[in-house]
Amino acid sequence: MWLNRNDAGRLAEQFSAALLLLLSFWVVGYRLDAVPMYLWDESRQANNALEMLYSGNISYSTYNGLPDFWNTKPHLLILLQWLCMKLLGPGLLALRLPSAIAACILLCSGFVFLKRRYGFSPAAAWITVMLGCGGFNTYHVARTGDYDALLTLFVFLASLSWLKYLENQDNRKTLISMTIWFTAALLTKGIAAAMWLPVWFAMGYAAKPHVSLKIGRVVGLGLIPLLAVVGYYGLHEWLTPGYIQAVLENEFSGRYLRPNEGHNTHWYYYPVVLWRDYFMAFIVLLITAAFVIRSAAHKQVYFRILMGVVVFLFILSLSATRIYWYVAPAIPLMAVLVVLPLADNPNWFFQASWKVVIVAIFVVGFFSNYRQNTTCEGVSAAQVLMKAEKMGALPYAATWHVGQYHPVEKYYAAVLRDRGLHLNISTRYDYKPKDTLIVSNMAHLDTLNRRFFMRQHHYPTHEMPIWVMVVDSVRSR
Repeated sequence: MWLNRNDAGRLAEQFSAALLLLLSFWVVGYRLDAVPMYLWDESRQANNALEMLYSGNISYSTYNGLPDFWNTKPHLLILLQWLCMKLLGPGLLALRLPSAIAACILLCSGFVFLKRRYGFSPAAAWITVMLGCGGFNTYHVARTGDYDALLTLFVFLASLSWLKYLENQDNRKTLISMTIWFTAALLTKGIAAAMWLPVWFAMGYAAKPHVSLKIGRVVGLGLIPLLAVVGYYGLHEWLTPGYIQAVLENEFSGRYLRPNEGHNTHWYYYPVVLWRDYFMAFIVLLITAAFVIRSAAHKQVYFRILMGVVVFLFILSLSATRIYWYVAPAIPLMAVLVVLPLADNPNWFFQASWKVVIVAIFVVGFFSNYRQNTTCEGVSAAQVLMKAEKMGALPYAATWHVGQYHPVEKYYAAVLRDRGLHLNISTRYDYKPKDTLIVSNMAHLDTLNRRFFMRQHHYPTHEMPIWVMVVDSVRSR
């Protein structure tokens, strides 16, 4: 039986949608373990998940066997990484898979939302913007074992539910789903998720009709995140006394009220990052959209989202600690603003022109992201250790000289130990003549050179980006 034209068109569109989503998932997951483990956040989570795997304690995160009061965020991500390590074994793939899966779910959810409301073309363009900008399929979001991809997913799902509710304020199901997603965001990154409450409030009052919520409904729905947060933090405090104090110091007074870990920047930091790295020239289309959208309904959606994004950036800018990946949860909503004109203006010339510009920006951003996602440069112990894990052999029988904080080497020492390989790590300076040392930090190398006469056995190369030094004698003091 032959299909009629409408059925054939729908089938072709469904096939194109499936193909586009599969291609997007491939892009997100392509060579996910190509780049070595990153210092600081990702390596900290790696040790948290690995210790959870070895100890069997899933109640809270630990580091060096003790409750982790440096990484004080809720440990939903760590649980997911622990589960992946349990299924796949320890490794970069298991560490980063929760972030990649969250990114794929986000792409699928956004595509379905936009396709149902505005059609295939805006939905496909939205995915193009997401994969072409610098703030999604990159470091610290979809490509690494950090909290931000999971947070971005839950915040975006909550925002979509909120937009649905604003369209039809009698729909209680959307409020319930928003509350559930918000609760999941709180259990992912705590205060970073709570920042979105004033954002959604602003979205509700940015355009008419204003949001209308009954006090009883607000209180009832508010009990879900409240009980979840109080229950989680209360149980954590009971299991690990001092946890709540550490949270307040690390995530509020130690991060919002004063610069944390050297992240001291100007108040206009986020607009610069969005233009230079995270959203690039898509910002031009975002601003232009305000002038080309004609439909009152589309204008309403545009200004609601725009107000939310502006309020979010304002809240972030008030913080004394400004880091570029903090803006990641706003990226999917900003991408919606870019593609709204495609749903508003059916003129073929406008449609073609808008899509050509999107694709042009996408091409530049995509290849920039590709290079960052698949290559690494500079001296790196993580790169050598990553290869040692894959090959099952260490490159040199030597002592790895590290700083006091060395989560990358600590992680690989534990993983390699299970394979019968001993990674000798030292933070001390009590070396003797003929000792062979591996160094991956120039400051450490300078300190060693001030203490010892050494000869260079290996200079950092692309294949082996470390120094291998042999101690000849101790310098006299």
